[in-house]
Amino acid sequence: WWVKEYRWDRMLIHLGTPQGKRFLWPERRRPPISPKSTLLVLLSLVASGYIVWAVSLPILLRLAIADIGSFPITWIFVFLLSSPTKVYHKLQIIMAVHKLRAHKSMIVIGVTGSYGKTSTKEYLATILSSKFKVLKTEASKNSPIGIAEVILNSLKLEHEVFVVEMGAYKQGEIAFMTEMVKPQIGIVTAINPQHQDLFGSLENTMKAKYELVVGLIGQGIAIFNVDNERTRTMVQWARNDGCDIWVWSSKEVESGKWKVESGKTFGAKEITATLNGVEFVCAAGREKASVKAPVIGHHQVSNILAAIAGAVAAGMPFREAAKAAGKIEPLPKTLCLIPGINGSIYINDTFNNNPDAAKAAIDVLAWTKGKKVLVFQPMIELGAYAAESHASVGAYAARICDEIMLTNHNFYEDFVKGVRTASDTVSVSVVSSDKAVSLLRSKLGKDDAVLFKGKEAEHVLRAL
Repeated sequence: WWVKEYRWDRMLIHLGTPQGKRFLWPERRRPPISPKSTLLVLLSLVASGYIVWAVSLPILLRLAIADIGSFPITWIFVFLLSSPTKVYHKLQIIMAVHKLRAHKSMIVIGVTGSYGKTSTKEYLATILSSKFKVLKTEASKNSPIGIAEVILNSLKLEHEVFVVEMGAYKQGEIAFMTEMVKPQIGIVTAINPQHQDLFGSLENTMKAKYELVVGLIGQGIAIFNVDNERTRTMVQWARNDGCDIWVWSSKEVESGKWKVESGKTFGAKEITATLNGVEFVCAAGREKASVKAPVIGHHQVSNILAAIAGAVAAGMPFREAAKAAGKIEPLPKTLCLIPGINGSIYINDTFNNNPDAAKAAIDVLAWTKGKKVLVFQPMIELGAYAAESHASVGAYAARICDEIMLTNHNFYEDFVKGVRTASDTVSVSVVSSDKAVSLLRSKLGKDDAVLFKGKEAEHVLRAL
């Protein structure tokens, strides 16, 4: 329930997968200790204990019944707690909005998209911090209550800029957040099939993310990634709505092509991406500046460009913003290199998983010298795009990897189908965390590399 954010819609989707249908001995994951998780554990234990005490059957059978009933029992308690939780969240949000409205005039920047939100938000906050007192939402807490908690706990009189990551699973959620914080600048990173089981279509995803642009106030600066087909479409929507449009591309970009002023187009050339970081020349109109940052992956160029564009839109001089990009640091669990056993390398990319992020991480694995192993959590909530996406990632991985270990059976057939279109020899297996650890310890040698992709792959990494 914690993994699914206590949302009924996400839980129902999960229960339709092979992993969700696994009735006996499911994978265990301990949630962070919080009032809600603690209360749910205590209530469930009391109910299960009552079953063991009250039922007149042999003790092993009573324990089995209590174990089998643990999920529906927890379901009931989640339902009973949902209304009080909503009331509590609404009160927190009201208090946060009141505190925000009472604050002095402040630049508010919203960041949304299917992927790249957290990196862009963190990079932007880092760049802005060299000039302003900056408040940002924490980690990937991008819901109304996550925003409210940051405001209530961390907003201070000296803050001049508030960078807000906004996520959504359906239309209307980002509109609510924009009404809360009233951003003047909005950044849309990219759109892909992430959470299609909830949105229903890519068109709905685009409309949901575009709510950030609709909710802009003041000058209404809307910043888009024109490398992404769907955000390119949103540029036209914003133009029709009279927004001040800025764009970025990880290639050289011509301002005239997008009918945007030259100083409001941000592009990159002379890109060098290695395991030590990225370097490139950033151009904004006629201005150019060298950028060097210790973050791994060619895709990071796009995230940095978005952050530089957002910083300039907020009032930083271009060269100052580009120089401050050098202070950017890798995010935890996002393409972080860790020394492995026997001289091998572990690549920790367990923060999140989606088709584009998976391919970007596999590109990084390709830069390593020895045997290449992928420990991969199949992707969730892709709706009608699930089969196609897993086949596409499978084929992509097979061209680079020597061995692939999946953390569960979800979309196994689709993934293998993709692998086999590219290779007849790459091994693909579904293994438990313990089995994966045993296999890796027996196989890894000097310069071999393992990419851990997705949250479930982190269990294997931790055990190693």
